Amino acid sequence: MGINETNFNAFNPGMSGWYNSPANAGFNPFNPSGESFTYSAPGGVQTGDTFERTAAQTKELYGIDKYNAMSDAERAMIEVTPDAKKQVDEVLYMTNTIENELKRRYPKGVKIVGLGRSPSLLMEIFKAKGYDTQTCALSNLTSGEYDISGRYGYLKQLNPDDVKAYNEYLKEIGLTPEKIKASSVPVVFVDYTRTGNSLRSFAELLKRPEIGIGGLDNVSFLSLNKDLMQNQTMADKALIDKFWENLGIKNFSFVPRVNISEIGSVREVVHHFKPSETAAKFLLQIIKIIKRG
Repeated sequence: MGINETNFNAFNPGMSGWYNSPANAGFNPFNPSGESFTYSAPGGVQTGDTFERTAAQTKELYGIDKYNAMSDAERAMIEVTPDAKKQVDEVLYMTNTIENELKRRYPKGVKIVGLGRSPSLLMEIFKAKGYDTQTCALSNLTSGEYDISGRYGYLKQLNPDDVKAYNEYLKEIGLTPEKIKASSVPVVFVDYTRTGNSLRSFAELLKRPEIGIGGLDNVSFLSLNKDLMQNQTMADKALIDKFWENLGIKNFSFVPRVNISEIGSVREVVHHFKPSETAAKFLLQIIKIIKRG
């Protein structure tokens, strides 16, 4: 028995009838370890979400790691029906288009780091395709203000303690100047952009001397839609815009929304955020197709 797609829309979070059938009672292929979580969402699906562990401190698996941990029987439960496959195929087409441009720019390989919620689903897909990927949780960096000289300030004024806490977070996830300098491939920070101000702000933050990453020779900052799809047709560009803007791709996030001033107090959330069940389900369908080759 597979996922009941008659009442399931991958872009509309909710439980499908498959979970409630007697044959599958008590089994959840998206949490094969059976680890328990307490969930509260005071600000909506992805805004303000917090997760508190109620079981042993074991690593929560998701994405390609969760798929690899499944048995063949569990993987067989992830049915990709024709309706769902159309959505999956569109996301894979978009991913392949971006991948082709990355290969053109970096023929010897690349490490991809997604900024915040917007690219986190793609980072999981690229990881399933064999890329070295990572996600930095960060939001609300842009000032949107002009200084006294009339120069637009992309990066808002930050408390030194907040910058220090974020630098510690970067170190914890392995993004240090020493490791990046030693990388055998370039490191590219990516985001989906409208104005590009958030990506510029992040680049400015990483160039600060106390962080020292942004100005390294093998580091660059690219827009997924403006830079890595710049030579594509209008239809291709409309596809990526549709997924981010119209279908609420941030609801498929694999990291929470975290302001820089919160990093010191919510580091546990940053490291142990559990994506929505719908996001995990949709991603596992994508991975199943990638693995099938």
